[in-house]
This record gives sequence, C-alpha cells and structure tokens, in this order.
Amino acid sequence: MNKAELRVRWEERVSTTNKGVLDKLWQDLTEQYSDYIDDALRDSRLIADLVDVAEDRIEYWRLGSQRGKPPGRAARTIVDVDLDYYEKECAETASLYLAKKAASLPEVRRFRQVRLGGRLLTTKEAEEFLREELKGDVPDDRPLSELDEMWIGYLSVIDLEELLEFIQPAVSPADASSPGLLFPYESSDSMLVMTPEKRKRIAENYRDLCLYLVAIFPWNLDEAALFLLTGECPEVMPLQLSYHRRRRVFTLNFAPWISEKTFRKAYRKCQKVVQGGDNRRMKERTLAVMRFVTEHTDDEGKRLLSWSQLTDLWNKENPGEWSFKGRSGLRRAYLRATQELVGRR
Repeated sequence: MNKAELRVRWEERVSTTNKGVLDKLWQDLTEQYSDYIDDALRDSRLIADLVDVAEDRIEYWRLGSQRGKPPGRAARTIVDVDLDYYEKECAETASLYLAKKAASLPEVRRFRQVRLGGRLLTTKEAEEFLREELKGDVPDDRPLSELDEMWIGYLSVIDLEELLEFIQPAVSPADASSPGLLFPYESSDSMLVMTPEKRKRIAENYRDLCLYLVAIFPWNLDEAALFLLTGECPEVMPLQLSYHRRRRVFTLNFAPWISEKTFRKAYRKCQKVVQGGDNRRMKERTLAVMRFVTEHTDDEGKRLLSWSQLTDLWNKENPGEWSFKGRSGLRRAYLRATQELVGRR
C-alpha cells in the first residue's frame, strides 16, 4: 500500500466528505503525524490512529460551532452479531410491539398532530423537517456569520442519515446507551414523573421528545428521531457490541433472553474485528518494558532518558534472557505494548 492508497482508505473512514476539509486534514497529518502515516503504511490496522486524529479535529470544529454530533459516535465500531432463529423472532416481535406502544403515547400523538399535521412524513419530507429544525440553531437576533452560512449550506447537501446524527438535546452526554444521563426530567424508582406541563412541553419540542423516547425504549437517538417523523419501526437490537477506538474499550448491551452461546460468539467476533484474532496475552517482558519506560517519564509523559540510556539501564537491571542486544529493541517493545494495551495516544 502506498500513501495515495492509504489516503483513500482513510477518507472512507472519517466522518466528513468535504473535499476542502479532507485536504486540510491530510496536510496536517502529513506535517505533524508523519510517524503515524509510516506506521499505517506498514500495518493497515493502524489507519485507526489516523482516523482518531482527524476525528478529534472534526469534533472540535463541530463543538466549537455548537453543532457537534453525539460524542464518540464516529469513534465507535459496531460489531455485527449473528442471532439464532429464536433470538431473531424475539427481536422482531419486541420491535413491532414497542413501536406500537410508543405511537400510542399521548406525547407522540400530540407531536404528530401539532407539528406534522396529523400524518406521518415521507422520507423527503422528513429531510426538510430536519433541515428546518437544525437551521433553528442559528440565532436570529444578529446577521448571519460566515460560519452560520457554512452550516446552512452544509445542511442543504447532507442526506437523511447524517441529518439525524445532528439531532441531539442541549444536555450532554448525548449517549443513548446511558438513558439515565440523557433524560433531563425527574424520575423516581425507575418510573418517570410527568406533570401535565412537562408532557405538553415534551410533546411540542421535537428534540426533547426524541430524548424522552430514548429514556424509556431501547432505541438509539437517531432511530427515535426518524420514528417520530415517518413511523419507521426502530429495530430492537437484543445484543449490541461496539468497540470505542479512542477509549480502547468494548461496550456490551444484551437482552436477558440472549443465550450464552450467542454471547460467546459475539465476543470472539469482536476480538477478530479489532485484533485480527483471539485475545492473546502479551509477553511478560513486553508488558514490563512498558511499565519500565513509563516510570522513567515526567508527570506529562516525557522521557527523562534517551532510548539508548533506557536500554543500558534496562539491561543492567534485567540481565540474561530479558536483555536487549540491539539499540532499537526496547523502543519497539514499548511501542508494541502501548499499541496492544491502550492504543496509540
């Protein structure tokens, strides 16, 4: 793989298709993260590091303009899991049932009556609704800034899927896997406390209503947002396994009727997607090298000794089989350990 091919694969994984933004990001990577590029050219799995750096910049731009996407979404890799026949039937039945229960809620009925004219929208109409909803983020008490004009122009060209990603409440974190953090209203003993005033306010506010649905149904925020407009039935995912590249952790949510066999299959598949195989233990020496080098850094993680000095000190403290003959062995072991244990930071 050459650098041109690497850029193509990198562009496929970042969350923007804006040519100007991509050119600027790639220029920054080339100038400031050339070692990341070299590593990715040697090992394609390390493209994830380049994506992470780019997503940080994209996220800061979006947050700086107060129009950020839900945190971490672009950094998560969803792992598809195979269900058996019984589990699929359970999921489909639950999906249909919950969609009908949601449609019967007075808040949902009121929203559709007041905001949608008593009918469901087509996909095209839903896009226009979302564009107008998001344009409302632009203050109307001052002339449009250049950033405001860019935002409105951006909304005019993105599709329904990306429009839905920007539908989020004003509170944070907007993470549908933590409904307790999402829901801004009072609750008691897992029961939502709803006064008539709150019901009316939720029913009239599209984003609050999306949030309300996510708090009581096993849906993602974008699924709830689309359901309200088009009636499209959100698919209940009885087992969701995702990998967060920046945090280097797996997140697992599963229904109580998921079998242990399916759970084990999901774990093995996730390990294969992320690491290319089984979860192999690091060599004891490799892990010890990472601790050794880390202990010889200051409070900000900067090395206090050169790699040559660190190698000499290591060999003095670890004679025999654990010593390094070459000058680059300890550094390679350290980089390998950090990549496997916590990822490139």
